[in-house]
Parts: sequence; structure tokens; C-alpha cells
Amino acid sequence: MKKILLFLFLLLFTNSYSNYSTPGTGVTWDLDSLVAFSGGNVTLSGSDYMVNDTIIITAGDTVKVLTNSTMKFSTAVFIDIFGVLIIDPADSVLVTAQDTTLKYLGLKFEDFSDGSMLRKVIMAYGNSIRMLDCNILIDSCIIRYNTLNSSFASGAISFFRSNSIVSNCTIFRNRRAAFVSGANIASSPQILNNLIYENDVDNANVPQINFGATGVDPMIIKGNTIIGLFTNSGGISFLPVGSIPKAIIEDNIIKHNRYGIAIAGGSSSFYINNNIIDSNNIQGDPALGGSGINFNGSATQNSIVTRNIIRGNLWGITIQGTANPNMGNLSSSDTADIGLNEIYNNGNSGSIFDLYNNTVNPIFAENNYWGTGNADSVEAHIFHNPDNPSLGIVDYLPLRSINLNLYVGMQGLVRVTGRMGRTDTVKVYLRDTAAPYAILDSASGPVDSANYSGKFNFTYAPSSLYYIVVKHFNSIETWSKAGGEFLISNSADSNSFSFISDSTQAYGNNTVLTRTRYCMYAGDVDQDGFVDQTDVIAIYNDANNFVSGVRIPTDLTGDSFVDLRDVIRCYNNAIIFVKVESPLP
Repeated sequence: MKKILLFLFLLLFTNSYSNYSTPGTGVTWDLDSLVAFSGGNVTLSGSDYMVNDTIIITAGDTVKVLTNSTMKFSTAVFIDIFGVLIIDPADSVLVTAQDTTLKYLGLKFEDFSDGSMLRKVIMAYGNSIRMLDCNILIDSCIIRYNTLNSSFASGAISFFRSNSIVSNCTIFRNRRAAFVSGANIASSPQILNNLIYENDVDNANVPQINFGATGVDPMIIKGNTIIGLFTNSGGISFLPVGSIPKAIIEDNIIKHNRYGIAIAGGSSSFYINNNIIDSNNIQGDPALGGSGINFNGSATQNSIVTRNIIRGNLWGITIQGTANPNMGNLSSSDTADIGLNEIYNNGNSGSIFDLYNNTVNPIFAENNYWGTGNADSVEAHIFHNPDNPSLGIVDYLPLRSINLNLYVGMQGLVRVTGRMGRTDTVKVYLRDTAAPYAILDSASGPVDSANYSGKFNFTYAPSSLYYIVVKHFNSIETWSKAGGEFLISNSADSNSFSFISDSTQAYGNNTVLTRTRYCMYAGDVDQDGFVDQTDVIAIYNDANNFVSGVRIPTDLTGDSFVDLRDVIRCYNNAIIFVKVESPLP
């Protein structure tokens, strides 16, 4: 009987392990060291390292994994790091489950684990990487399929009073959020240049980045691409129980989520800059979400929203409670709140809602582009006091526009003094730099006779690369040099272009040195793109009939008479075959 009991005891406990702690004597080990000293808690099976029970890296000790390896964890097992764990292989270290249907917990970094690093780690079929009271680096990792439902953590990467850096990672198809922190636990990590997509496979009401309070240092979410799939999952959300002294959300692409960015609560300061927030509408119910950005909180919630593209959402920007975000205030001494957003094509139920002010507060939203340069049309895109007298007004004027200081001269008007004979009007077009080179905006205005300058305002065109094309009623249409010019839309005199400084400023060098400045060729009377015999004959006939008057097409010199000088100027250009030079076929 005793032999039978002994056999059963051995049978039941042959594969039973207890937690193993490294010695705490300052050792620096690798995985083979754990195999040698852990008493079976880490074993080698072929080329795979089997983590059979929880491993504790004691304070003062270091474990390094610097070669390509596979680590397979048993059910509910994790590595608890009080010392330092450095994983930095040439290619990758795979951290996965021994049985992918019976998942492990993950990696838990405790206080004293500063200096730890995870690089080129592929973590799958577990629960989470947790950071508690420590600052580590997670870089160039793949975090995927971590779907274990456990109190260990609710997000694939979890912060608890941690200012860690997570950069250049790909994080997808995890159970809940890709990143999470407690509502009242101050963490200020940096989340940089990651691809974050299709998390929240449970389709719970959680975003892919889910944060509460932050610490004194700025929290930074920068350069990430955040793409949704599951209809209840949003992009980025902050719901603090506590404060957010400074959070920066910039240079991200946030697409196809239930909503883009949601900010709740108060005692916060956000800088939301240069993001593309596009088509966050996948749930489809405007009563439950779909905002590009939603502000819902108290008056102590301070946010600056600038240089973002917000389009294709059910709502562009929605404001609730007593939140008071600043989308552009040109009268402010703060140079950060200058608007420059592009907010357009947001709407639901057949109506456009680019901005919905559901508060009693006045809201600044100056110097933005709303998909149109017509102020009356912009008014129809914004829901505020004129739509409901109980709501605050939205100050959306001036509209964002491209202001161009243009220097251009007309050959025929130039006198021996170097001045032009009169101030004359030109029409300027902004054309796309890609075929078919569509006209995207236009403006007309006078060009000063003394300094050859004119100011032109384009209210429809956003910041982009353009060909600048000038038309004058009896000169050759002239395009700016190949490749186009980048023009900034910001309601300030920040753009300048000169055709007069050098012939290379024109496409095909298509200007002529006249006195000291390069000017548009004169003589295209019929505006067919050529100076030719037809133009010469038209001028000759008017000269023969002593035609006079103001701004006569055949009067190239602008002296109010059509005479031999006009004929000669046109003839000289015709014999050198002057024509429009452009990328058009």
C-alpha cells in the first residue's frame, strides 16, 4: 500500500514547480543560467526555453537575452522583474504560450527595474506587459493576440506610475486596449511611432489607448497610426480621476475607430497638433459616438487644437459640459493657438457637423479651413448660438486662407525708368502639381507699378504644393517653375513668390529680362497661348485705325494708344515663337 501511495505522489508532482527567485547577489545571467539554476522552473526543450513557473528577477540581478530565442510560458506564469531584464537580440525573441489555448500572464516590471529594455520581442497569447513604479524602454516589438482575461492587467501594455517609452512597435488584435493606465494613477509615458490596430477583440467599450491621470512630466502620444476594426472601440481616450498637467497628442493618424480622441474630466492641459483624424465612424450611431475629437468636462479642461486634419467623422469636434477648447485665437499672445486646422466633410443624418458647441461658452475657432472659403457656407457647418440661442457662439472668423505676396511684371508696360506704366490687374490660379493639374483656387488683384507686387488671397486651398499661374489680358500665361511651390494656409502674410528675380522662377524659363526685372512676355492678344501672326495682325489693324482707350488688348504698352511700338513688340515675340510653357500636354 505504501508503494502505491508513493507512486501516486511521484506521478502527481513530478511536473510541479514553485516560483524561483534569482539570488540577489548582483549576478548577470542569460536564459541558460536560468535553466542551470532554477530547479526546473526554466528548462530547455530542443531550442525552446520553457518557463514552467513564475520567475522573479531579484533587485540587483540582471538577466540578458541577446540572441534569437523562443520562450514558452506555462499557464498563468509570468516573469516578475525587480532587477533588470534586457532582451535585445539580433532579430527577435518570441515570447509565447506553451499551449496557446491556456495562456500565460506576461512580464511584470516592478520598482528597481529601471534600465530594463525589451527590443525586438514578439509577445503573443498572454495577457500583458505591466510596468509599476518604473521607467523602461520597449522598442521595435510586436505585441499581438494577448487575449487572456485576467486581473493581471486589462491592456496589452499597462502603466502604473510609469514614464516608460514605447516606440516603433506593432500592437494588434489584443483583448482590450493596446495601452492602459488607471484613472487615478499618474503615468506619463511616451508612446512614439507605433502601429496600433484592431485591438479590443472583445469589442468592449474601450479605446485602443485608454488613459487616466498623468504625472508632472508631459505624456506624449506622437507619430502613431491607430486604426480600428471593432465597432465599440475608440482611438484615444482620457478619463482622469486626478489631473493631467500636460499631454501632447501630435503627428498621429487616427482612422476607422468608433471615435478619434475623447477627453473627459478637468484639471488638464492638452496640446493636440498635426494629427489626421479621419473616418472615425465605424459604429455608425451619432448618438453613441463618431466624433473626431470630443471634449466633455469642466472649465478646467484646457486644450489647444491646431494644424489637424479632421474629416469624414460623424461629428468633427464636439464640445460638452463646460469644456472650453481653443481651436484658434489670433488675438491671443500665445503663438500655439493659431488654428490652422482643416475640419471638413464631417456629418451624419444628411447634415454637416464640423463643429458642435453644446456648451454655453463662447468658443474660439479662428483661422481654420472648413472645406469652403465662403463664410455663409462655413456657418452652416457649425452648430452654435445661431442654431440654438441657449448655446455659446463660435468665433470662426477669419477663415484660414493662403495669402500670397506675388512679384510679377508685364513686359509691355515697362518704361525706361524701370517702373510699369500703370498698376494693372492679373488673375492668379493655384493648380495641382499632379496631372491633370486641376485649378484648385484663384484670386484677382492689382500689381503695383513701382515694385511689381500684389497681394492675393485664396480661401479654398489648404496648405499644399501648387503651381502658381498668372494670367494677364494681353500677356502670355506664365507658370511657376517645375515642381511647384509649397504655400501655407494660415491667414498671415507668410507666402511670397517672385517671377521678377530670375527667369528660372518661371516654368521653362518663360520670362524676358526687361530693364532690370524678368517679366511676362507681351502680345498674346487673343489669349490662345501663342504670340503669333494673328496677334500681330490684330494690333496692326487697330494701329492703322488709330484705336485708343483704357486697357485695350492691342495696346501692349498701356499708353492708351495702339501704335507702331505695340506692333513691333508683338512682332519681336512672334518671330521667336513665344508661347505658354507648362506641364500640360
